[in-house]
Amino acid sequence: MELKPGYTVTLPVARKASFGYFLNDGETDVLLHQREATGDLEIGEKVNVFLYHDHQGRLAATMDTPLLKVGEVAWLETVSVKTGHGVFLHNGISRDLFLSMDELPFNRELWPQPGDKLPVSITWDKRGRMMAKLVKGAPIEEHSKPANQQLKNKEIQGYLYHYLDEGGLLLSDEGYIAFLHEDEMTRKPRYGEHVTVRVIYIREDGRVNVTMQPLRSEQQEDDASKLFEYLKGRGGSMPYWDKTPPEDIKQRFSMSKASFKRALGKLMKEGKIEQRDGWTYAKE
Repeated sequence: MELKPGYTVTLPVARKASFGYFLNDGETDVLLHQREATGDLEIGEKVNVFLYHDHQGRLAATMDTPLLKVGEVAWLETVSVKTGHGVFLHNGISRDLFLSMDELPFNRELWPQPGDKLPVSITWDKRGRMMAKLVKGAPIEEHSKPANQQLKNKEIQGYLYHYLDEGGLLLSDEGYIAFLHEDEMTRKPRYGEHVTVRVIYIREDGRVNVTMQPLRSEQQEDDASKLFEYLKGRGGSMPYWDKTPPEDIKQRFSMSKASFKRALGKLMKEGKIEQRDGWTYAKE
């Protein structure tokens, strides 16, 4: 077979060198550097090796076991980002696996950062160089598991691996596929970021819908505090009340009209505020 990076093959040792060994399939020399061998080898000895291109673009071999081989899918950790090119992923061997910017979103803020993990497979560019390819769909879904109803309102953690038109998909640490709608995001997670979310709905197929928002009672407390601090910062009055247009509330407080009204209601119930003529006032 053709010797190609990404494959594990068995090759005989053809000759030794001061820096390692040359393996040969009868046509092609493959360098097995001394540091890539697990022990001393003899001429003619057959060894199991994983093929890759070294830093000089030569076909090389290692006796170390990679995390990912051809035909497999693995979640690999980002080790570095090369601006304008892509990211490098740790594959369990000395040579990191490159993921091109063509596989990543145009928005660089969504690129994975060191420590983030992505599901990838092996592919090659036009020059035959081994690269990573992002995986989504069936290969992820086939290895997921259904959630049960007891998971509702529980927190789970997982890696965001794909964005759809209206949100993102995560695979939880337990193996659940979770959909995070953009309206349920407090910010937009990066590809490969490990995020904590709360389950708000369990679908019939066992997938879950999740949110980054806190429980309503917690959110209401936060929103009420935010409004009261704003009110105090303006000397105890503000030109906003429960009839203020939603777009004005969104622009000023970054919250929905419903959240704004709930927060005002809490403050009024606690006797902290009152409303008059389109204004809200802090009570003495």
